Parts: sequence; structure tokens; C-alpha cells
Amino acid sequence: MRAPLALVVEDEYLIASDMANGLMDSGFDVACVASERAAETWLADHRPDLAIIDIQLLDGQRGIAAGRLKALNVPFIVHSGYDPEFQAPAFHDAPYLPKPAAIQDLIKLANRMIESRARA
Repeated sequence: MRAPLALVVEDEYLIASDMANGLMDSGFDVACVASERAAETWLADHRPDLAIIDIQLLDGQRGIAAGRLKALNVPFIVHSGYDPEFQAPAFHDAPYLPKPAAIQDLIKLANRMIESRARA
């Protein structure tokens, strides 16, 4: 069985690194990008099993990457200091863990989402 692939869309290096390390320690393969544009480019060639996305990225908070993930039917977690309900509609209805969230809480939620998708 292959490891699930997680995309981390986060522009703060230390946070992205902590999430990536935690995910890898839990058996995920991980890719990290820091902007909407980089996420679009990466998603043109790859399909993750799950994503963890911040609202505010290097090139703004328009929700383009979140919209693309929704269009691809890729589940994602919003991990941000911004409440998604007051942001672009692409962020609505996704599980939300406000910053700063414990890495273990992110990992638990990511694992639950992967397990739930596998059962569906």
C-alpha cells in the first residue's frame, strides 16, 4: 500500500517544516509550496490525497489553491489565523484548525480524513 500524499500550502517556513516532518513521521509523503501560483503549478502535475492550506500565502488570500483542490475533489484542512467563514467561499466547509495548532492535532485530523476517504 502506498503512503498517502499530503500537500502543505504554507508560506511560513517553520510551520511548513513542522507540518511536513510530522506528516512524514506519520507515514505520509509530503510536498510543500508557499504560494497560490506554486500550488497551481504543482497541482497541474500531481494529485494529493489531502492538503493542509493556509489562507494568507505569499501571493495573497484569494483562495485559488483551495478552489482548485475542491475542483479536484481533494479534501483539505484550513490551518490559518484567519477564520475561513470570512474569506473566499473556497475555504468554507473545510475542517479548520486555527493557528497555532499542535502538529499532533493536524496529524490526527489528516489521518481521520484519509481513513474516512478510504472507507467511502
